[in-house]
Amino acid sequence: MIRRTRWTWFVSLAMLAAGLALLAAACGGGGKKTQETTTGAAGTSQQKTFPNFRIVYDTGTDYLDPSYSYTVQGWAAMWNVYLSLLGYKHVNGPDGATLVPALATDLPQISADGLTYTLTLRSGVKYSDGTAVKASDFAYAIKRDFLADSPGVGFFTNIVGADEFSKTKKGEISGITTDDATGKITIKLVKPQGDFQNILATIFAAPVPQGTSSKDQSTTPIPSTGPYMIQSYTPNRQFVLVRNPNFKETANVPATNPDKMTFKIIEDDSAALQQVINGQADYDFHPIPVDRLADVQQKYGDQLKIYTPANTYYFFMNTREPPFDKLAVRQAVNYAIDRNALVRLYGGLATPTENILPPTYPQYEKHSLYPLDVAKAKQLVQDAGVAGMTLQVWGSNRETSKKPVEYLADVLNKIGFKTQVKIIDASIYWTTIGNQKTKAQIGFADWFQDYPHPLDWFDVLLNGTRITDTHNNNYSDFDNAAINAKIASLKQKTTLNDTVNQQWAALDKQIMQQAAWAPYVNRQFTDFFSTDIDTGCYINHVLYQFDFSRICMK
Repeated sequence: MIRRTRWTWFVSLAMLAAGLALLAAACGGGGKKTQETTTGAAGTSQQKTFPNFRIVYDTGTDYLDPSYSYTVQGWAAMWNVYLSLLGYKHVNGPDGATLVPALATDLPQISADGLTYTLTLRSGVKYSDGTAVKASDFAYAIKRDFLADSPGVGFFTNIVGADEFSKTKKGEISGITTDDATGKITIKLVKPQGDFQNILATIFAAPVPQGTSSKDQSTTPIPSTGPYMIQSYTPNRQFVLVRNPNFKETANVPATNPDKMTFKIIEDDSAALQQVINGQADYDFHPIPVDRLADVQQKYGDQLKIYTPANTYYFFMNTREPPFDKLAVRQAVNYAIDRNALVRLYGGLATPTENILPPTYPQYEKHSLYPLDVAKAKQLVQDAGVAGMTLQVWGSNRETSKKPVEYLADVLNKIGFKTQVKIIDASIYWTTIGNQKTKAQIGFADWFQDYPHPLDWFDVLLNGTRITDTHNNNYSDFDNAAINAKIASLKQKTTLNDTVNQQWAALDKQIMQQAAWAPYVNRQFTDFFSTDIDTGCYINHVLYQFDFSRICMK
């Protein structure tokens, strides 16, 4: 799922550096209407408008509704559609992680005790349908998250009154007060929260018109506040973004280049690549197939960007389900997998890992807890009394999920299990394994950061108090009281200094000693463009990856 966010910026083929994530796209037409060229508000991209940016996207788009979407594909498309009170700079490099006002006039005023945040909505902001954006729309958006059982509700439970509202679904969230006349928004927290400004910048916090149904509105798009609005969406086929006629650029939300962006959803990676090579599309969001990567590098190197997002790929093991309720069995899986072999499944565009956090984080300290030892793994399984047990191994039909799952199933067979590989469509994979009724035992998972803070990994993915019946992100259902308490304690640290960073690093090791996951690689990714695209305008954002809105035609 979004899965999720990143740390670095684009690099040439000769230089694979640290930090960012993947992106995407699709269809039709594309003349070269070019207006005056100026230095953009982000300071790196030029403003050169053109009629249509054709993107071949993949099937990972779950929703195009800000309360429901929780994938890289959804957020990458929507961060220029639904603005939150805060946002991030539209620039390359680590500076892209800088928080800036988006719909707010400024960053929040925070009380000395860290419990009260005060912001003011910019005056005169309108939705794409022409109605005024109100301060109370923010309060409604957070309520709607709870009414919708959004996968993002866990971000807001520290707001005073949110826990009660989550149970009753009635009234208001008492910790959010607003004044539509002045635009003032006040948020009161139960405890200090070190990542709360980042949470205010998530798409889950984007204001929406009051009265918007709490049901998924992907195919009946909610009016937007950003430079684009969703014109249409046919799930698993295509969606189209067009300019929001009521958007006015600011220093932090700059002018954009494509008048229209057409996202054609294609399942097959090779077919998507070929559309760009043939000139039928301008950009390929898909990873380039391993067996075609060398040829693309040789023939089309000038059209290719390789980058490293903050990501971790891992196998989840459901601690509520046998045999993974036993620590020894989870440790056995970690000993049994050959992480270097898994790197090769990604064409070498990956590095092996045993960590939860990716190496782009300052809190990262490399683990070496589980050296490859198949014999030891087999013995652990026998000693646990579960040899011969049948396991279902879950994955999606994407090549980058299916092949590692097939590898995992083979390894599990070798250490004493009998496996059944369960491959389902990528468009429903995350919601399926995130539903407790599925009782998925073991399978593929990945994570790309939502925002640059360790809480986005440990709190969202491994805090037992945040396990949910549906839209669950803690696929291992890992629930350890001591670790939950440590996360809660670190959550109140408002500064990430060396001392706090060391505590996060120690927590990473402590969780992996409990073998909550079997992490295996941190991946690099590709952005591939047609010959019509001017890659001099390319911006790869640390959180949202390739910024579709800033690209130029030659």
